Amino acid sequence: MDEHAFDVLYERYWASIYNSAFRRLFDTNKASEVTQEAFFQLWLNKDQTTAEGVIVFLLKVVRNEIFKLMEKECIEIVSPATMLFEDMLPGAN
Repeated sequence: MDEHAFDVLYERYWASIYNSAFRRLFDTNKASEVTQEAFFQLWLNKDQTTAEGVIVFLLKVVRNEIFKLMEKECIEIVSPATMLFEDMLPGAN
């Protein structure tokens, strides 16, 4: 895949990939970041991706990036994890 082919794919699929991310995240900034990461990964893997598999590749990256975001946000909410259980520790009361 050359730059022109990538540009064509970007123009053709950007809105669909963004909408897929937004429907799951309900956040325009995060959906844009996930979409950009999907196309960045497509560019990095351009030699391994077939024309028929582009949309599948992009959607898999979106799925994986959303899982990463969910994991990161969950970790940020409960970090440090010991705070959740400090009342259960001996001598905490």
